[in-house]
Amino acid sequence: MDELLERLKSEGCDVDGSMDRFLNDKEFYISCFKEVLNDPAFKQLGEALDDKNTKEAFDAAHTLKGIILNLGITPLYEIIVHIVEPLRVGKYDGVDRYFKKLTEERDTLKKNFN
Repeated sequence: MDELLERLKSEGCDVDGSMDRFLNDKEFYISCFKEVLNDPAFKQLGEALDDKNTKEAFDAAHTLKGIILNLGITPLYEIIVHIVEPLRVGKYDGVDRYFKKLTEERDTLKKNFN
C-alpha cells in the first residue's frame, strides 16, 4: 500500500496534502482513488461535450474537478481546470482537446494504478 502511495507521489499526486481529508486512512484513500478513475462523470462530460450542452458539461466537469482536487490527483487537476473555466462562461474553446488529454491521462493512471 505504501509503495502504491509513493508511486502516486512520483506521478505528481499530492497524496500527503490529501491524506488529512481521509483521516490518514490509506486504504480508504486508495479505494477512493480507484473509484474516481471510473467515475460516471467522465462519461457524462464526454456526452455533454458531444451534445454541446454547456450546462451539463460544466456540471460534470465541476464535479470531477472537486473530486480530483480532494484526492490530490494533480495531473488530472491541471487538465480539468482548462475544461471547467471556459464552460463556466459557456465557451467550448479548446475544451475538446483538453477532454482528450484528460481521458488519456486518466486511462494511464487506470492502467498503472488499478
